[in-house]
Order: sequence, then C-alpha cells, then structure tokens
Amino acid sequence: MSIATDPPHQELTELPHGAPSGCPYAPPPAMSELRSTGPLTKVRLPDGTWTWLATSYDLVREIIAHPAFSASPKSPGFPSWNLPGGLDLPLNMTQADPPVHTQMRRMSAGEFTLKRIGELRPDIERITDERCAVIEALPQPFDFVDNFATPIPATVICLMLGVPQDEYEYFVRRIRLVLAHDNLDSAERQGAKLELLQYMLKLIEVKRAAPDSRLLSRLIVENPGLDPVELVSYACSLLLAGFATTAHMIELSTLTMIERPDLAAKVRADRSILPELVEELLRYHSVVRDSPRRAALADVELGGVTIRAGEGVIASVQAANWDDAAFPRPDEIDLDRPRGRRSLAFGHGIHACIGALLAKAELEIVLDRIVTRYPDISLAVPLSEVRFRTTTHLHGCYELPVDLRLR
Repeated sequence: MSIATDPPHQELTELPHGAPSGCPYAPPPAMSELRSTGPLTKVRLPDGTWTWLATSYDLVREIIAHPAFSASPKSPGFPSWNLPGGLDLPLNMTQADPPVHTQMRRMSAGEFTLKRIGELRPDIERITDERCAVIEALPQPFDFVDNFATPIPATVICLMLGVPQDEYEYFVRRIRLVLAHDNLDSAERQGAKLELLQYMLKLIEVKRAAPDSRLLSRLIVENPGLDPVELVSYACSLLLAGFATTAHMIELSTLTMIERPDLAAKVRADRSILPELVEELLRYHSVVRDSPRRAALADVELGGVTIRAGEGVIASVQAANWDDAAFPRPDEIDLDRPRGRRSLAFGHGIHACIGALLAKAELEIVLDRIVTRYPDISLAVPLSEVRFRTTTHLHGCYELPVDLRLR
C-alpha cells in the first residue's frame, strides 16, 4: 500500500517519466538532475502518493540488498500504484520476503544453474534457428517484435515448463495479451488472465497424472504440499518474469545492432566478445523502469537521509545503470568497462534475478544469429517513427518494422 498523504510543507518533484529527445534508450533527464542534488529524493507518484527515489548506483545496490526493506506490496508504505499488465499472484518470488522468498527460490534454483543452462543451450539455438527460418520466409519488411523477439523467449519458457508443443501458440498468445501495452482493452486482458490461469490448472493435472522431466512436473513432484493454485501462481511468476524482459531486450539490442553497424562488425570478426556485449547492452537499455520497489520495515539511514519505517522507496535500476560515477560516459556502449562492477540489470542480493543466466544465453544466441545471418538488416521506418514504451513499467518497442535485406 502506498503512503496516502504528502510530506508536510514540501513541494514534491514528479516521478520522472519519458525519454530525452533524440535518445529513446536513456533514462528521463530528471533522473540525473535529481542525482546531482542528492542520491535520495521524495517524489510524487502517478496516483498522488509519494515515495523516496534512489538514483545512484551505490545507494540502489545497497537498498535492494538491505534486510530492512521489504519487497512485498502488502508492506505498509510500499509504492504500489497501478501499472498495466501482469497477474495478481499469491506466490510471486519477486514480491516475497524471507523466509517465503528463500523457500520459493530453492524450489526452482536447480533449473537455472550454469550446468542446466548449458544443457538447454542447444534447444535455445534450435528455437532461434527455427524462428530465423520463419522470418526469412516472410514478406519484407515485417514486425520484428511479433515475429521474432516475442516468440523466442516465449517458446523457451514453454519448453522449460513442459507445455505440449501443439499448445505453444495458444499459451504464448495468452501471455502476450496479459503483458500487452496499455491501450489494450482491460476486458480482453482480464479474459486472457483467466484463460491462462485455467490452462495452467489443467496442465498441472496432466503433469500430476503423467510427470515428465520439465520444470512444472518437478515442482509438482518435489513440493507435494503445494495446492494447484499455489503451483500455478509460482509457475506464472517465473514465466512472466522471464518472458517480457528478455523479449524487450531482444528488440532493443537488435535495434542497437542496426543503428551501430560497427558493433555488429566487431561481433562478426570476434564472436567471443558476445558475453561482454550482452552485459553492456543490459546496462545500457535497463528495460525495467521504476523498480525495484521496497518499503522500510524499520528506520534506516542511507546517504545522510533517514527513511522511516512505513515509507516506500523506488530503487531505480535504470538510473543506477546510467550513473556516471559508476559507469563513466553511460550514454556510450563500452565493451572495455572494468569487470569488477556489473550493472544492476538483474538486481542484487537475495532478489537477484534467478533467470539471469538463461536471459544472457538467449541474448547471446539471438545476437549471434542477427549479426551473422543478417548483416544488411535495416529499419523499415525512420528511428523517429519507432514507438517506444516510455511510459510503461517495462521499456521496449510496441512494434519494430525491419527488412532483413536478404541477398
């Protein structure tokens, strides 16, 4: 719940939104302006309530790992104004505190180890190559979002969960509707949510009767105490967390390769730089906006400011990843940045993204195919006409018309 009243006798800054003209990837200019006045600022939220906003790398990193801050929207003061999309889930790992969070993370940790992702990599490569064949057969130009960036992570998630292959299309469509942009009719989105949950309940019964080696079956077998609703909730929280963010990173990273042919040429000349390129693109694009959010469980002094128990804070990863004190020349893609300081794209501490290795593997494979198979890929519209999600929780493109320019 958000704090309902303004702090007395203080004029509040609006929570920064939008992107600067000429750069659709950068944080709102007000983010760096606020950071220059101090790492913590009180801001007004879109629903009229207020919260603290942290904008420096060091402070954001400290807050999101600090045990005195809760990730649960049920905590007093949590900045929980409405955002489009998503499911209301009773078991959501990103919004749980210990010991519940610890138990939830342990349930699926084995699915996201380096060894497991290595085993999954040939499947990701096959899925990507199959999607390449699809877009090569399409009339050019086509929408890259609908036909490439979205289907790949969705299909990977289907495979991991154990969704039958002939049901992928039905399943993926419901996911996309749930996470669709803000002008989708709410009744249609609510219908898609209900259909997705009903589908998952039926799938759980199928897996309970005939378990396989996939994630959903393992959750059922290894956690007999969870009821079907809890299983659906947990599976959907993994699904939604790992799908949209990766899809948007594929969109934005591909657009960057189109706009920066010199980077694409570097990858073609030396594909071993892909891991560092992916790390830097994750910092540069920072697709999660206005997050993570926390609520103070006790008084905490940070950056010379006391955050009182019951007050909320937005630890802006987007602002932190463009903090020039941590990343000099943040508006540049620099593959030679020191390795000791990583971006906060996947968070930090106990809530660090469990699927980080999976997302990186998908991005490496996708970018490898894009720069090697399509050296002449281009935008089919001017960059100024690409519609970006500058006002939603996740940054990305609504559509991305491209032409592969196949020879």
